[in-house]
Amino acid sequence: MTKEELEILLADKPANIKADGAVLYNAVNRNRAAYNQESSVANLRAMEAAKEAFDKFVAEIGGGVNGDTFDNLLTVLKWLQDHGWKAARQSLYRHQSQGKIIPNEDGKYTLRAVKKYAETFLKQTATGKRVQQNADDLQREKLEQELKNLKLKNERETFNFEKDKGLYVPKEQLEIELATRAGIFLAGLKHWIQSKAADWIDSVGGDTRKVGEIIHQITSDLDDHINQYAGQAAEYDVIIEPVKTTEPEAKNIQHPIKGEPVSLHLS
Repeated sequence: MTKEELEILLADKPANIKADGAVLYNAVNRNRAAYNQESSVANLRAMEAAKEAFDKFVAEIGGGVNGDTFDNLLTVLKWLQDHGWKAARQSLYRHQSQGKIIPNEDGKYTLRAVKKYAETFLKQTATGKRVQQNADDLQREKLEQELKNLKLKNERETFNFEKDKGLYVPKEQLEIELATRAGIFLAGLKHWIQSKAADWIDSVGGDTRKVGEIIHQITSDLDDHINQYAGQAAEYDVIIEPVKTTEPEAKNIQHPIKGEPVSLHLS
């Protein structure tokens, strides 16, 4: 920064700020002159320290930026921090020495170069991630969602294919089938009781004192009947009729013999 540029920068600043600026600017020139006279390590360090102190001062008072260019790394650092990038002075200087951020021939840094450096090497303060990492995360989430959609589509197509093959029964049809099966069982059970009643009475000689024996006989016969019912695989013709009397007579209920119709009286 030239003396004229510094004067313009300090024109509207308080007197103490102007004085600090003059001291730091003169220190840079004085140490640069000493180093030019004697290129010793001590003079080099003194010159760099004076330059860094001056650059920091310029950055803090809002100077060192002209349009889309930055005069020094400290003004670059301030811009990065103000625009949501996790940047530190030490790492920024290290990156500059590694060639990750390169100044122009005049020693200044363009805004384009600074943005490219930030997007490539720095993390965002808000997310703690690099721009590329954020993009990778979004792409991964997109691919995962697309995969879920493909799986769902495949499941739907598989279900529709199997449904067309008759592998699934609609819920309403299943309920009708269960009700029909229950009606067949009930009709058969009533007929069975009627046909077996005389046998049960005879089995105890009509003696009411032998209730235990008759219960045992009924239970045994019932087990046999249920097993026979469960093992039937034949189809039945079921006729559902409304009740025409208050109570259907037992003789009107047909025993479900294979191939014969069963009339279900619904109340």
